[in-house]
Amino acid sequence: MKTVSIAVLSLALAAGATGTATFAHTVAGVPAQDNAAKQRKEYDDYKKIEAEQDPAKKLELARAFFDSDPTPTYVKYVQGQVNAARYALFTRYKDAGDLANAAKIADEYVASVPETDLFFAFQLTTLAEARALKQGVKPEAAGAWAEAAKYATKARKLIVEDNRSEAMLYDSKTTTWDKVKPGFVAYLHRIEALAHFAARQNDQAEKSLLAVIETKCDAYPDVYFLLGQIHNARYDDKANAFNKLSAEAQSGEQGQKLLQEAREESKKAAEFFARGILVAEASPNKEAYKAVVANARKEMEESYEIWNDGKKDGLDEFMAGFKSTCQP
Repeated sequence: MKTVSIAVLSLALAAGATGTATFAHTVAGVPAQDNAAKQRKEYDDYKKIEAEQDPAKKLELARAFFDSDPTPTYVKYVQGQVNAARYALFTRYKDAGDLANAAKIADEYVASVPETDLFFAFQLTTLAEARALKQGVKPEAAGAWAEAAKYATKARKLIVEDNRSEAMLYDSKTTTWDKVKPGFVAYLHRIEALAHFAARQNDQAEKSLLAVIETKCDAYPDVYFLLGQIHNARYDDKANAFNKLSAEAQSGEQGQKLLQEAREESKKAAEFFARGILVAEASPNKEAYKAVVANARKEMEESYEIWNDGKKDGLDEFMAGFKSTCQP
């Protein structure tokens, strides 16, 4: 994703951004002689705000400016400085991994310029994801992943349900939103899936993982591997339930039904592992997936063998059947 400079963001959004809950202002009636002096002071105050390099101090000066009940002359220019300062602070917090303060300043920016909500929702998603990844995709990190999913869900709904686009998130000179949109939506579905997976909510995780594949099937090989793990877990549940039955029940209708269901789960696991391997091997980043693919191949072979009555016969043909498409 391209980086948006403070200057570009400020210039793009300053126009029409003169209203804000934090920096409210009114126009007071004053005598003409006093008005000239007041505007001169406001100009001097504006130049001080403009010259201030520290974004936090810039916001303090801007707050004092708006508290002085200014005339309209320099309001939009000061508001432009406020926007720039807020974005600078957001970038500072984001770079420091400070999600709480980044979210707070983002809320202030969006309150002033509502059309930036998708931009900040996406940025907060990536920040929260980076924090969650440090803990791994495991139950202990469920809270961190839930935080990332909160922003991901907001961004996804803005794109899918509200049909929003955001040129500041991609290079609009070389491509179009329609072309990059599936990648954004797939990424956001994946964050939601990882949150469910970490919380051991496999049914919800499955829905989000399948949504990733449906949106952009070649984007993330790991979603296939996660689906393989989900079906392996379901195989274990069926197999354990079968093992708890008496010998008579195992050979009866209930036992045979469990065995068949377990075999089907193994087949589905093998299919997803196979598809993920093929997507990974076709990826420009296939070198990064080497270790994951090696493990997935082992799990695929084990699942296939369970489904195929303990034999590996036909495994190559089984794999070849998924080479024509990555769609479900």
